[in-house]
Amino acid sequence: MADEQADNGRAESFAARLSSARAKAARLAATRAAIFREELAEKGAYAARAIAGFVIAFFFLSLALLVATALVAALFTKLFGSALLGISATLALYLLIAAAGTLVGVRAIQKVEPTSFPATEDAIRGDLSALSAAAAPAPAPRPDDRDTEDLESRFRAGSE
Repeated sequence: MADEQADNGRAESFAARLSSARAKAARLAATRAAIFREELAEKGAYAARAIAGFVIAFFFLSLALLVATALVAALFTKLFGSALLGISATLALYLLIAAAGTLVGVRAIQKVEPTSFPATEDAIRGDLSALSAAAAPAPAPRPDDRDTEDLESRFRAGSE
C-alpha cells in the first residue's frame, strides 16, 4: 500500500514536472519566435535596399536602350563633331549610372544571409540544454560530509 502511494506521488510529480516543462517550452517558443521575427525584419531591410538598387540599375539599363534617340544623340554629335562619338558618349554615360546602381544593389544583397539567424540559434541551443537538464531525474541526495565533521568536532569539544 505504501509502495503504491509512493509510485502515485512519483507519477504525479512527473506529471507536474512534465506540465511545467510544457508551459515553459511554450513561453520559450513564443520568445524565440519574436526574436526570429526581429532578425527577419532586419534581413528584409537589406533585401529591400538590394531590390531598390537593382530597380535603379534596370531603369538606367533601359534608358541605355533609348540612347539612339535623335535628341540626345544630336547633342553629343554637335559636341564631339561626330555622330558615332555622340552616340558612344551617351551610351557610356548611361552604362556608368547603371553600373553604380548595380554596385549598390550587390553590396546591399551581400549583407543578407538568408539562413543565418545567430541570436535565435543561440537562444534555442540554450533552451534545449535547459530543457534536457529539467527533464533529467533529480540526483539522489548525498549525505553531507560536513554534518559528520561537525558532529565529531562537537563531540571532541565536549570531551575536552
